Amino acid sequence: MISKPAFLLPLVIFMGMAGFVLGQNSAPPVFENSSGVRLYCANPIAVAPSMTIENVQVNEDTEGIKISISNYIKGQDVLEYEKVGSFRYKWDTNTGTLEITGVGSDQAYEEAARKVYYRNLSSNPTGGIRSFSISLRDADYLPLTADSGHFYRYIPQLDVTWKEARDLAANDDYYGLKGYLATITSSAENDFIWTKIDGVGWIGASDEAEEGKWMWVTGPEAGTHFWQGNYPNGSSVNNSYSFWNSGEPNNQGDEDYAHINSNPGTIQKSWNDLPNAGGGPSSQYYRAQGYVVEYGGTPNDPVLKLSATAFVDVKDNIYPQLDYNQVDTFICGQLSQLYKIAFTNGHPDILLSPLDSRVTVTNQDTYAPTITVPEFGIYLFQLNMIAESGCEYTDTIRVGFHNQPEAKFELDETSCGGYNLQLSFQGTTVEEALFTWYYNGEEYASETDLTELEIPLGFQLKDRSVGLKVNELGCVDSSAVPVTVAPKNTVEVEDSLGCSPHSIQLRATAVETTESYAWNFGDGTGSLEQKPVHAFVNTSDTVRRFDVDLTVIANNGCRNYEMMEELITTYPVPRAAFDAVPEVVLITSPGISFYNNSEAADSYLWDFGDTTLVSEEENPIHKYNDIGDFNVRLEAVNDFGCRDTAEHIVGIDFDRFFPPNAFSPNAILAEDREFRIYGKGIVEEGYQLMVYNRWGEMIFESNSSSVGWDGKMSNGNDAPAGVYTWLLHYVDVKSEKHTQQGNVTLLY
Repeated sequence: MISKPAFLLPLVIFMGMAGFVLGQNSAPPVFENSSGVRLYCANPIAVAPSMTIENVQVNEDTEGIKISISNYIKGQDVLEYEKVGSFRYKWDTNTGTLEITGVGSDQAYEEAARKVYYRNLSSNPTGGIRSFSISLRDADYLPLTADSGHFYRYIPQLDVTWKEARDLAANDDYYGLKGYLATITSSAENDFIWTKIDGVGWIGASDEAEEGKWMWVTGPEAGTHFWQGNYPNGSSVNNSYSFWNSGEPNNQGDEDYAHINSNPGTIQKSWNDLPNAGGGPSSQYYRAQGYVVEYGGTPNDPVLKLSATAFVDVKDNIYPQLDYNQVDTFICGQLSQLYKIAFTNGHPDILLSPLDSRVTVTNQDTYAPTITVPEFGIYLFQLNMIAESGCEYTDTIRVGFHNQPEAKFELDETSCGGYNLQLSFQGTTVEEALFTWYYNGEEYASETDLTELEIPLGFQLKDRSVGLKVNELGCVDSSAVPVTVAPKNTVEVEDSLGCSPHSIQLRATAVETTESYAWNFGDGTGSLEQKPVHAFVNTSDTVRRFDVDLTVIANNGCRNYEMMEELITTYPVPRAAFDAVPEVVLITSPGISFYNNSEAADSYLWDFGDTTLVSEEENPIHKYNDIGDFNVRLEAVNDFGCRDTAEHIVGIDFDRFFPPNAFSPNAILAEDREFRIYGKGIVEEGYQLMVYNRWGEMIFESNSSSVGWDGKMSNGNDAPAGVYTWLLHYVDVKSEKHTQQGNVTLLY
C-alpha cells in the first residue's frame, strides 16, 4: 500500500487526451523540470526555467497545459508570462491556475512554460515555499513528493449511484495509471480536490460492511479503517484524517456511502453520508451530481512523468535601508577617508565598488572601507548587498569629497570711515560656495561666490560686528570680527510720536561733503532734501509705525545707508460725527436729541452754541431757551489724545402767540386792564397791532409791543363792552414775518 503524506506540495495541471497526439510508438507525455528551488525577493522570477516537455502535440485551440500553484494564497500570488506564438493565456484568481492553450508542439509549450513567472502582490508577503505543478490540461495533479504524486478528475454525472461511480472509476485509467474513487487522507488533499477541480460528489469511503465502521474501500488505501461510530459518538481511528460535517455521519435512511457536500449551509469542503442513490431528484443539495476519480499509487502502475514540479522560496522582501544619520554623503578636506556604512534594518553582506576607475576602495566588503579619490568632487559607488534572507540588492551611494573652506576676510574701516565698511574674502574655495555675510549678528547678504561686500555703518551709535559663513557644498566655516569705527552721520527727529497727520521735520547731518540724500518714509513717498518736512498719515484705527531709511552718498563716492525701524509712530485719529433729531424745533418745544456716530473715540465734549455749559455725555438731549440758529460742535477724543470735531447748525423757531381772550379796564391787576401782545422773539421794527369793531372799523392801532389797547376808541371814548377782532403783523428775531388774528372780549 502506498500512503499519502498529509502535506501539500507543488501542483501541475494537465489537459485531456482529446486534441493531443503522442510521440513515436505512442510514448506518454514527459514533463520534467531540473530547476532547483528558486529564490523570490522582489522582482518576478521564472518558475521553471529548465522545463522540458516531450511527446506532446496539441492540435486543438482549446487544449494545452496548466501551471498551478498548489498552496496558492489568493491576493498575494500571481503568475505572469511572456506570450509565446499564438497561445492563449488564462489566469484563474480563484484557483491559482494559469492555462496556456492553442495548437502547438512540445517545444513551443516548453518555451511557454519557461516564460511563466511568479510574483507576489503583497507589500508584506507570506514567506515560505510555493509549490507548482506543470502538466496537461485534462487532469489535476497533486504532487506528494518531488518525484511522484496522484492525478484527479471530477466526473459530472447526474443521479449516478455510489456503486456505479465506484465501478466507472475502477474501469478508468490515465496513461496507464489505474483509476479509483478518490481516497482522501490529508487536509491538503481535501483542499486540493475542493479548490482545483470543484469536486462535489462521491468518494471511496463506506460503512456498508459494518454500520459505523468507516473504511476506505477503493484504491491503494482499500481496507483502511479511519472512523468508528455515528454522530454524536463517532471518532477517528489511529488519528486518521476525516472531515465530516457537523452532525455527520448519522446513517439516516441507510446512509452507507461518503460524499463531499454541495450544500452551502454546511461546512465548506466537509463530508456527509448518503444512501447509494444519493438524495434523489427531489433533493436540492443531496442529489448525486458526479464523482471524484483518483489515479496513481496502485500496484503495477507504470512509472510516468506526466507532470513536473517547481518550487519558489518566497522571502520577506525587506530592502536594506542605509542609515544616512551615520552614513556621510559628503567629506570635507580629505581625499582619503575611512568610511562608515550602516543600515536601519538588518546586517547584510556588502561589497562597495567605485564607479570611477580613478577611485580606490580597500576593505570593500566591510562596514568600514577606506575610500581614496584623486581630487575634490562628487563620486558614485555601487553597493551590492545580500540580505539575511539570501536576497540580493543593489544601491548607489553618492559621496562628495569637498574642500574645507576657511572663512577669512579683510575688513577695511579707513577708506570710507564713518560711511561704510569694505569686506573681501581672503580664503580659498575649490568648488562653488555660498557666502553669507552678517552685520550685527543678522544675515545681511547671501549669494554664491559673493567674495566682496560693502556694508554701510548707518546712523545709530551701537556696538557693531561683521561676520562670514562659507558653505562649499556642505563643508562650512564661519568667523566674526568687531567694528571699531563709529558712524559720523546722524539723523534727528523733532517728535517721533504724534497724531495723524503727524507732520515733523527729519534732519540728516553729515561731517563730510555730501553729494546726495535719499529718504524713504515707509509710506511710498520719499524726499531728496537734507531736512525734509513730512506728514505721516495713519488712516487706520490702530497705531502705525513707519520704517524710515536714508541713503547718503559723499562726494568721494562713499555710500551710507540705514534702515531705521519704527522711527515714527503715528496714532490713529477718531472720526467725529453726529445727527441732530430734529434739526429745527419750535421755541414752545425746544428739545433736540443728539446721536453720536463717532468712530474710534473714547470721550466726547459737546458745545450746543448757546450760553449753557458743555456736555460730556455720549448722546445728550438739549433744550434751548431762545429762538435762533445755533452751531453745535462735537469734539471726539481717543486714548492717545488725538481729536476730531464735527459741527451742525440747529434752529429754534418762533411759535404763534396765545394772547388773552378778554380784558377789563376796571380789573384789579394792572396787566389785566389792557389788551397787549408781546413775547420773546419779537422785534419792534415791523410790529403792528390793530383792533376792529364788529362793523370792521379799526378803533385801535399800536406799532410797539409795549403799547396795548386800553378799551378806548380812536375818539377817546370808552368802547362798548363786547367782542372785538384783532390783527397782528410782526417780525421775529430770525427776520421772518408773521401775521396772526383773533378775538378779544371787552368787559366792564
